[in-house]
Amino acid sequence: MYGETTLNKNHVIKFIRLKINHCLGCDEVEINFSTADNVHIIIYSLAKDLAKDLPAVTPVAQAILLLCSLTYPDSDSLQTIPQLEIGKGSVSMSFKVDPVDKENETDPESESDLDEGPSTSKQALERLEQRAVRKAKEASLRNLHSKSIFVTVERRFDMYFALDTVSYYINGGKRQTCRLPEFHAKFFVRPQYSINLLRQLHEKCSGNWLKVIQSDGDGDAFKKFKDPDSPFETFVKLFESNPIKSNDTIGKLAKTCLHVNEAVRLTEREFILEVFNQVRHIFEYITAQEYTVWFLVPCLGDNDQLRSKTLEDFDLTKVRTSIRPAGDTTNIWWDHTDHNIKDILLVAFQLDLATHVNQSVLVISHLETLAEFSTMQYVTAFFMNDFYAKKNTEPKWICHRYLERIIDVALFLGVIVIIEYPSAFTLLQEGRHLIKCFQKDDPESSSTSQWEIFEDVVKESESDLEFLKEAVGKVQQNV
Repeated sequence: MYGETTLNKNHVIKFIRLKINHCLGCDEVEINFSTADNVHIIIYSLAKDLAKDLPAVTPVAQAILLLCSLTYPDSDSLQTIPQLEIGKGSVSMSFKVDPVDKENETDPESESDLDEGPSTSKQALERLEQRAVRKAKEASLRNLHSKSIFVTVERRFDMYFALDTVSYYINGGKRQTCRLPEFHAKFFVRPQYSINLLRQLHEKCSGNWLKVIQSDGDGDAFKKFKDPDSPFETFVKLFESNPIKSNDTIGKLAKTCLHVNEAVRLTEREFILEVFNQVRHIFEYITAQEYTVWFLVPCLGDNDQLRSKTLEDFDLTKVRTSIRPAGDTTNIWWDHTDHNIKDILLVAFQLDLATHVNQSVLVISHLETLAEFSTMQYVTAFFMNDFYAKKNTEPKWICHRYLERIIDVALFLGVIVIIEYPSAFTLLQEGRHLIKCFQKDDPESSSTSQWEIFEDVVKESESDLEFLKEAVGKVQQNV
């Protein structure tokens, strides 16, 4: 339906400006995005707890999802946003669409249809008219695909009959209106794997969702595994299907279909293993190679040790996940590892799945555990080095810049990534652009809250701890 004018392939999108008008807990907010890269960091703090199953926490990320995704396509889905009041307000965004390679323009359509055979003068004239229409469409499409274009899109919530529509302008031209799915199909690539699915599974198994396998030594590594199913088991079940057995009554044509279906099934299994492998690489990089993740896939019970194993020999419905320090080959329980790692593994899955489908926009949120761990690690290292490791020869405490490494991966993968981070201790490089969102209680209503939103840049982090350093120093002097 949208193929002739689709601009989401072989193009790169850059966000320019976002406006929030009298909705999502804001009055009038205008945010200018950094053009340095496509990874945008939102620092936020909450005055009131929000539901953990929200795809985004801050008004900025929610507005991006409202415009650039199909998370909230209609009035029913809009009702799930606690800070959105239907009947007033709007969100709008300006973004730039750049061609990846201006040399690869759309080839003009062949003109061989003019010589298909004898025709009357009337038929020849009709062909000429059809050709002229086609060439005009091709020229318009080549013009769009070969040049950078600027798009401004607005979604209003004060018109009950049009909650699923947006209006947009291309290069400041004529105003166009369409339903959100049509606009999304024109400019963005839809994710094929639901981020909400991973997040729901994460919350369902909260606290114990990554368990390490403990074998009982009798060949069944999962006999004592009594916790809820791993979220990754549910993930692979999306693709798992039983082998198709041949039937003598099926004719040759049906057998051909079976061969095709079997090839698709094997391709799906290969995809699962490829995802696991790439997630492991991403996870190891973000954790600075201190941790690794194993995806333990059991065999189907074939005792023939001499025969080489194939994809048919593994049971992908019983995958278990084991996180461990790098180089550790022992079986340890998840309770013996740092709980912050579960956030990093979820981020690794989101980044990898978004890359597989060339997804346009990815929002990463709910990193509370990782933020708390990173902050404590930073504060501990700061004070320990300052008070107990003053000599250069003494061992130093270190802290890892996990968020910086997540940004590195996102930049390498080329996806627009919005990261909501609930801490001011980001440990990012000085000068990086930040969007800060601070929730404040509404003095006029105990059930609502307002947001203060502004732009900032990363400053020298250690200066923020000087007051604590002085306080600790005074305490030590008095001891």
